[in-house]
Amino acid sequence: MYLDALILPDEFNGLADSTEFATECIFRVIGAKRPVRRRRLLPAPSYTTLVRAPHHRSITLPGGRLALNFESGNRLRIAANLIADATVARDYTQRPALLDRYGEDGRTKYRQDILYDVAALSAAVDAGDVGIFLRYAGWLKTLLVHRGVAAGDIAESLRCMASVLAGATAGDHLLATSHLQTALERFDSMPTDIESFIGGASEEHAVARQCLEGLLRLDAAAVRESLESAMAAGLPVARIYTGIIPPLMREVGRRWQMNEISVAHEHYCSAAMQSILGSFHGLVFGAATASGRSILVACVEGEQHELGARTVADVFALNGWHTSFLGANLPVRELVSLIIQAPRRPDLIALSATMPEQLVRLGSTITAIRDSSDLPIMVGGYLFEGSLGLAAQLEADGCADDAEAALAIADGLVPSPA
Repeated sequence: MYLDALILPDEFNGLADSTEFATECIFRVIGAKRPVRRRRLLPAPSYTTLVRAPHHRSITLPGGRLALNFESGNRLRIAANLIADATVARDYTQRPALLDRYGEDGRTKYRQDILYDVAALSAAVDAGDVGIFLRYAGWLKTLLVHRGVAAGDIAESLRCMASVLAGATAGDHLLATSHLQTALERFDSMPTDIESFIGGASEEHAVARQCLEGLLRLDAAAVRESLESAMAAGLPVARIYTGIIPPLMREVGRRWQMNEISVAHEHYCSAAMQSILGSFHGLVFGAATASGRSILVACVEGEQHELGARTVADVFALNGWHTSFLGANLPVRELVSLIIQAPRRPDLIALSATMPEQLVRLGSTITAIRDSSDLPIMVGGYLFEGSLGLAAQLEADGCADDAEAALAIADGLVPSPA
C-alpha cells in the first residue's frame, strides 16, 4: 500500500513504516496510549513521495466561508473500518432479523456501504458543508431502495453509525454526528424516484432519446447515425456536446441508480459514447480558428468517470483552444510532472471530480500544482453540484457545472491574445 494514497495529519510525520503507522492509528482511534518508538525522522515529503492535504487551519475566505480543514475528516477516515465494524455489530445485535432478511452476503454489503457513508461524511466534515452528505444520502436511498433494501433499514444504519460516533472520544466527531442527525431528520422526505433527464420537448432531448434507445439495444452504430442525422439537419456540433451528451449520460446513470440497467450495460453506454466522440474528432479539431490559448483537462486520481471531462475538452477545442485531455484516474505526481516538463506550457488546468471521497485527492492535486506553477485552475464535476462555493474553499480559480460555463470562466481567466 502506497503512503501517497493516505492523507495524514501533521503529527503523523516521521512514523517510520506502514506497520508502525497502522498501529498508531489503531491506538489513536480507541483512545489508548502506548509508548511509541520512533526511528530516525524521514525527510520532509514532496509530492513524489507523499501527497498531503492542504494545511488549512480555519482560514476565512472572502464571503465568510472557511477554507477546508481536513483534521476532523482525517479522524473519520483513519477510523473507517472500526466505525463500519461497530455499526454493523450494533445494528445486527439490535435487529437479529436482518440476517434472515438479507443473508450473510447482505451483512458484507452493509459493511461496505458504511465505508462509503464514512467517505462521504468525511468530505462533508472537511468542507463544513452538510449538503455534501445530504446529496449523498439521497443518492444512496434511491440506489438501495431500488435494490430491495427497505428505506427504514437504511435510516437505521445511519442512526447506528451516529450512535457509534457519539460514543467515541469526546469531541472527536461532533460535526460528523451533527451531519448524520440532519440527514436523518430529512431522510423520509428524500425521494426514491428521479425524473428523466431527457424528458423535455427540445430537439436535443428528442435526439438524446433516440440515442438512448440505440444504447439500450447495444447498437452504437444507430446512436452515431442519430447524431449524424441531427447534424445534417442543421444542429451545430457544439450542441451535441452541450445539449445531448450531458443529459443522455445522466439518464444512463439514473437508470443504473434505479436498477433499470446493469453495471455492464452502463459501462457499454459509456464506452460506446467514448468511441463515437472519438469518431467526431475531425469535426471538433477542424471547426474553429486557433485562439492561441491552451488547456489541460484531467480527472483527479481515483476518478473513473471521464466522459464529462472529455466533452469539456472537446468543447474547448471547438472554440479554438489547444486541448490536452489526460483521461481518468491521473496520479498527482504524473500530472505535476507533465505540467513541469510539457513542451507547451498550458494556460489553464481543468480538473474533474465526481464523488465526495475525491475531495481530499482534489485538494492535494491543487496544492501540488500550486507548489510547482502559477497556472490558473478550474474545477468541475458532480462533486460541485449544489456546492459551487466548494471551489473557493479549495482555492481554485473557477468552477463550472457545464462546458459552456467553463468556457465563459476560462475567457476571464485567460484572455484571448490580441
